Formats: sequence, structure tokens, C-alpha cells
Amino acid sequence: MRVLIVDPETQSRDTLRRVFAAAGDQVRGVVTAGEAERHLLDFAPEAVVVDWGASERDGDFLGRARSTDPSRGVFALIDASDLPNGIRAMEQGANDFLWRPIEEARVALLRSRFLAWREREAWIEQLRLRLVRSDISTALPGRSPRWREALVSLEREARLESPVLLTGEAGTEKEPAARALHRLSRRGSEPFLVAADWNGLEPAMTAGGTLFLPGIEAAPSTVQAALLAEVESPRSRRLVLSIDLDPREATGSGRLSTDLAASMSEHVVHLPPLRERREDIELLARQFLQELEPELSFDVRAIDALVAHDWPGNVRELKEVVRRAARLTEGPAIGPTVVTSVLGRPLASRRSRRKKTPVVRIAVGDSLADVERRLIQKTLEFARGNKRKTAELLKLSLKTIYNKIKEYGLEH
Repeated sequence: MRVLIVDPETQSRDTLRRVFAAAGDQVRGVVTAGEAERHLLDFAPEAVVVDWGASERDGDFLGRARSTDPSRGVFALIDASDLPNGIRAMEQGANDFLWRPIEEARVALLRSRFLAWREREAWIEQLRLRLVRSDISTALPGRSPRWREALVSLEREARLESPVLLTGEAGTEKEPAARALHRLSRRGSEPFLVAADWNGLEPAMTAGGTLFLPGIEAAPSTVQAALLAEVESPRSRRLVLSIDLDPREATGSGRLSTDLAASMSEHVVHLPPLRERREDIELLARQFLQELEPELSFDVRAIDALVAHDWPGNVRELKEVVRRAARLTEGPAIGPTVVTSVLGRPLASRRSRRKKTPVVRIAVGDSLADVERRLIQKTLEFARGNKRKTAELLKLSLKTIYNKIKEYGLEH
């Protein structure tokens, strides 16, 4: 075990060093919390014993020691004449406390308790990760070598505390990947926050958990400078950034700070486009369809049409194509004609779709039956005869739509 001792008193510091070293631990001793800061990174102690109450910085140091590694043990060192100070340290996050003069038996007891606690926590963490990996296999499905490589990189970065840059084309599921990275990390039980805009990021970066900032190539230079400072001197919240462009292209065009790109170059996870993981298209399409319409399935030729497509919009486009194909299908299976029709017809914007939506005009004196008939007829025309979509638009059951069509003689 690696132990860092932060104590201005030489005698107690040397005694602690000797006791821990005799137990087989690697030990470093420093005088102040300020000196100890760099050792949190380069030595990465598993346990810290810190003189408590000598400086106002003690509380800040304790917080940083725990936030950079939640499994790290932190023990306050106090004078025997001030035991309430030890209680205050525990209230602020310390595992326990020691007092001067140092009692070797007390040190041995706390050490054994801490190691037993770490063993239990490690076991619990393994169970948690097993459940998280199961969830991630559903949220980020795929068996292709390129996708498995990306997931391995994601889990490797999750074990570290460094900021991470997610790269990949638009629609490659960077936000779900950021959420997966967060859940796989030791911060998995803490909050995950997505930055809505570039304003007011300072408070968001100082809290705990993980902060996801998508599309950093669109961030103003002042924001990128602030992110660089945070990357180089991380605080309590972990940063996960994403970019839709190749970082080299973004830096070359001036959209991404060269310094920021360089500072994150060792912690990059690339999410491959869908055209480079064609083995996953069938798996993804069937999963999306199961989530949308469990009673529907794909014709084999429809799957062939999906696999043959280039997918410029990546996974996001595939989700939308499956959704539209399901709406247009009336039988038990989605056929190739429906798929090729959807693939060949670009999705209109919401605004343009609203402009083209037909209007049913009614006047005082019109019967309710006549209004209902015209509304169903217009909706059927808008849905191109698709009864499932007509029922969805009118918020009626499919059985009711069939009955109304028969009642009003809308199809012969």
C-alpha cells in the first residue's frame, strides 16, 4: 500500500513512516498540505495521514484527496488533547483519526480496518461494474472489432481520472458513450451533467461527478482557454469533451485550440462511423425495432438493404430509418420496399413538415360524424394510406381506425 504522511512535526512523521514501512508499505512524508498536492498525482497514495487543524487548507486538501480517488483512505492526525477535532475531521470526510503521541497499536488497527474496507469495496465495485457493463451492452450494442476496440478504450479511460476527448462523426453516439464512461468510473454514483451552452460553466466545473461538453469545436476561444486550464489542473468534476470533426482538421481550421487538443491527445476515444462497423447494423436495427414495435420484425431482404446503405448520419440515422419504416409497415414484417423507400426519401425538417400538414376546416352546423369522417380521411391521405400511422396521429387504437374506415366507407 502507498501511504502519504503530511505532518509538520518531525517526530510523529518519522514514527508513522517507520510503522507503515515495517508493515510493507511504500511511504512518503511531507511537511505541508501544499507540498502534498503534487504527490496526490505522481505518487497516487492509497492512504493519506494529514495533520488536521494546522491550516485552513487542511479541509481543502482532504476534499481533493478524496475526490481524486474515492477509494483512498484519509486519516486525520490530531493532538491527544483535542479529540473533538478528530470528530470534526470525520464529519468532513476523513475515515478516522490518529493522535499524538503515536500509538503503534492504534496505527496497526486503523490500517487493518482500512484494508478490510478496501477489500469489501473492491468486491462491491466488481458487482457494480458487472451490472453496468450489462446495461452498456444494451445502450451501446455492437460486436464488430472496431466497436469492441472503442469500448475497451472507453473502459480504460474510465478507470483514470483524466479528462477525456470523444471523437467521431455526428450521430456516433458520443453522449451515450460519455454516460457509459461516467458509469464505468469510480464516479458512477455521482451526477452526470450535460452542458446546455457555453455560459456559466465555472460553477458546473467545480462540483462533483462528470461534466459532458459536446461539440467543443463550436466553443468560443475564451471557453476553450478555460477548458485548457481545467484540463491541466483538474478540480473535483471530471470533464468529458466531444468533437464531431477530426481534431487535426479542427485545429488546422482554427476551430479547436492547438493547446487544448495537445493536452488531451493521450486521452482520446474514437467512435467509428457506422459504415466501418457494418457487422453491427443488423443487431442495432433489430434492437431499435424491438424497442419501438416489439410485434414487428425485418424481412431478410430489408436487412440486406440496411447493411448496403452508407449511413452518413450513422447510428442516429439508423434509429430514424427504423422508426419511419415501422410506421409505414402494416404487415408483421418490414420489407425491402419500405426500407428502400425510407432510405431514398430524406427526412424533412419539423418546420417544413408542419407547413405541409393538411387542414380540416369545419363550420357551425357540420355534424360530428361528418367532421370525424373528413378528419380520418385527410389523416389517411397524409399518412399515404398507412393505417398504423393514422391511428398514431389521431391517438386512436388501430382497431378503432379499421372500424371507422369501414363505417364511413373510406376504402373500397
